[in-house]
Amino acid sequence: MRQGRTVLTMCMAVVVVLLGLLAPDVSQATLTGTCGPLTSEPTQVGFCQTSLTISGSWLTISFTNTSPAANAGYIVADAFNLPSGVAATLFSTTDPDFDTFLEGDVKTRPFGHRTDIVSLGGNLNTAFTRAGGSPLGGIAVGQTAQFVFSLSNAGVNETDVFNSELARFKGFSNGKSDKTGVELDGPSGPPAAVPEPMTLLLVGPGMAGLVWLRARRRRSSGV
Repeated sequence: MRQGRTVLTMCMAVVVVLLGLLAPDVSQATLTGTCGPLTSEPTQVGFCQTSLTISGSWLTISFTNTSPAANAGYIVADAFNLPSGVAATLFSTTDPDFDTFLEGDVKTRPFGHRTDIVSLGGNLNTAFTRAGGSPLGGIAVGQTAQFVFSLSNAGVNETDVFNSELARFKGFSNGKSDKTGVELDGPSGPPAAVPEPMTLLLVGPGMAGLVWLRARRRRSSGV
């Protein structure tokens, strides 16, 4: 009878471990990079640091304007691609100047088209290219803004979204503007999955149970 209970307990522990390993609540590592490689200007004048994370159905993007202080200037728009069939909703932003979020066929000349854009204003034809003419708002030099989007589907590839990012700069003191892509820091392979707390809660007790049962069997056999 006692042996049967031990076997049952061990089976339950194994099931808990498997459930923890198979739990879908995983988030991927944050991708970081800099503005640069797709710049459309002869000389790049807008610089930034950016990061992107997808956790389940939440997409978080942040930009820090690292342009030279002497140039001033603002980041006024961010455009990116999502896979077909995936819709996004702007859930929150730390910069209220970005009051326009659009989905569809966004024109981002000279870089072609994107599916999503957050901007200071405009429509699908102008939100990236003009973004309000000469802005006095947006992400100023030295400032950071974060954007959180709710996605209609989970499983979106972070690297694909990151590599589609475009940043728009306007309002430089020399009268220039800039349009750039972003460059991923380090290897461009997909990030490793990181277990969420719920997954750890499932795996932890299961592993502890297996260790306890193994120690008990050793004591029973006199080893």
